[in-house]
Amino acid sequence: MNHGLRMQRSRPVGDAGSPAACTVPGRATAHVDDLLVQIAHGSRDALGELYDLLAPLLLELLRSRLPAGADAHPALVDGFSRVWRQAPSYEPGPHGLDWVIDRVTDEVTGPER
Repeated sequence: MNHGLRMQRSRPVGDAGSPAACTVPGRATAHVDDLLVQIAHGSRDALGELYDLLAPLLLELLRSRLPAGADAHPALVDGFSRVWRQAPSYEPGPHGLDWVIDRVTDEVTGPER
């Protein structure tokens, strides 16, 4: 398990540069929800597991949204820090993956960019 918060990828890009639909299977989506509930209760192990599960996907997503050549790792670490801080406000449901993506990409896709 990687608890060092090192991220590496994000969502694939579809035709014409548009983001492709997330390919995380339904079972993994339910697992994300379970992990977020555990994180909301202070589980660092769950945060590490969530990172291991989603970091490759999220890193690629961040790279697709940052200027060419920009290092996406700091944005990934910041995003997972936001997940940790905001997890107590998470409301369980089938939207856990979207919730994480929103927090991780928030600074990159905010109105100032």
